[in-house]
Amino acid sequence: MEYDLDALAQQIRLAYAEHLIRCTDLPPAEMEDFLSLDGDLDQARRWLALGYAKRRYDPREVQGLLIYLFSNYYPTLVDDPAKGKLLRRAIARKTVKLSDLTIEKISGTRLDWAEIFRLVGKEFNPTRVKERVRAIYEELKGAKHESSSR
Repeated sequence: MEYDLDALAQQIRLAYAEHLIRCTDLPPAEMEDFLSLDGDLDQARRWLALGYAKRRYDPREVQGLLIYLFSNYYPTLVDDPAKGKLLRRAIARKTVKLSDLTIEKISGTRLDWAEIFRLVGKEFNPTRVKERVRAIYEELKGAKHESSSR
């Protein structure tokens, strides 16, 4: 049986993102080999940076950032405005938990930051969270570069 490593690595990365959102994620160090299965170390570092940021800072902020990104930028197979309305209603009523969310439930819902804040239970500065994740990504990139040049 032959596997498409690119497709498999993409599925692993999406599953890892979902686990980060739902707080069922493994430590990033344990995921490194899986996230780089296709040899794309840069892509793996991006996901690892989110995992490390979630452990280093407030996890709800990283969860919120991921939910925002998936709800606004991850492509859906079918445009379904009702899905967004249902999720917004559940957020407003506080009947949805982070542990209930999946990529399928989030994608294409186009949640705004106020809805994200309500969902994660706090307001935060999204730009600061992105900067923290980017800094960790740069740390990982630098660490890999140092170890490969020895």
